[in-house]
Amino acid sequence: MHRLRAAGWRVYACGHVREGAGVEAADEFFVVDILDPAGVAALAKELAVDVVYSVGSDIAMPTVAAVSEQLGLPLFHSPAVTETLHRKDLLRGFLTKNGLSPVPHQVVRTAADLTGFVAYPAIVKPVDNQGQRGITIVQDHDEAVAALPAALASSRNGAAVIEQLLEGPEFSVHVFVVDGVAHLLLASDRHVWEGPLTGIPSSHTMPSRELDDVTSAQVKGLIDAFVAALGVTNGPLYFQMILTSDGPRIVEVAPRLDGCHLWRLIEVHTGFDLMMTVFDVLSGGEWPGDPELPTGVHHTLRFHLTDPKIPFEPADHSFADLGEVVFEEFHTEPGELARDVNGTVARLGYAITRDND
Repeated sequence: MHRLRAAGWRVYACGHVREGAGVEAADEFFVVDILDPAGVAALAKELAVDVVYSVGSDIAMPTVAAVSEQLGLPLFHSPAVTETLHRKDLLRGFLTKNGLSPVPHQVVRTAADLTGFVAYPAIVKPVDNQGQRGITIVQDHDEAVAALPAALASSRNGAAVIEQLLEGPEFSVHVFVVDGVAHLLLASDRHVWEGPLTGIPSSHTMPSRELDDVTSAQVKGLIDAFVAALGVTNGPLYFQMILTSDGPRIVEVAPRLDGCHLWRLIEVHTGFDLMMTVFDVLSGGEWPGDPELPTGVHHTLRFHLTDPKIPFEPADHSFADLGEVVFEEFHTEPGELARDVNGTVARLGYAITRDND
């Protein structure tokens, strides 16, 4: 919102409650639930907006697509494509059908649906949530049955998916599709927090240290095949992938930018403003071309993570010993508690370092 307003945009925001940094960051805030397409459409029509969009929220994207299509506003991905990428069960089915990262999996609504699934270790997760909510790694059938209630409780449509656990280094890839061709293809290593919750990211390093020329070519081939099979023509895609012993495999794909501020890591590392490029192209501008990539330097986006029950003390949070801090932003004031979303770990903010390597 700050970046858009600095560029001369007027920004309206909405949410189901009047709380969070976006309330003050927007020109105006409205209490309208982003899960209510009819309500958002009525608000957008009343305000005569040019664009309805979200850059980091999975749950907002189906509403973004539906409202944009209904009002004849510009959109990157159709409601059908958005729904496929939003729901883990639909995505996994699409990947299997097209021979792209096929993984043994099963859609689950009751414990009885777990009968016959044998591809352990596995991961159980809700089909339509984000932020690692309701996700559990399980070793056998009994653990899967025990993990299922948490996954179903975090699912809005009452379904979960169990799939064989992919093992290996994790990485992310930002892609921007232009006329059906994947551009950008910027990969970053995704480091996971060593705590009790599954899959919480602690940092991202660009460029990837895990991918070499051979595996990078494999990643590009997999992404090109995915884009062609899904029929994406224009817009951003954010891939979460794992480099397994059998090569790269797709875990999830989002029809938007990531939710980890990687657009700023890209900007620091390459000088390319992906955030504003997304809005420029969405509002009718041309793709400016891929950025030149620097060599011999790594940058890492590192999250300041904390126990949500401990008040924020700035002196306790520093990454200076890991490299030159070139950007830092805290979302919590000293003495306050970070926003608690899972009861175990919360983000205070993040920093980007030019690494000592």
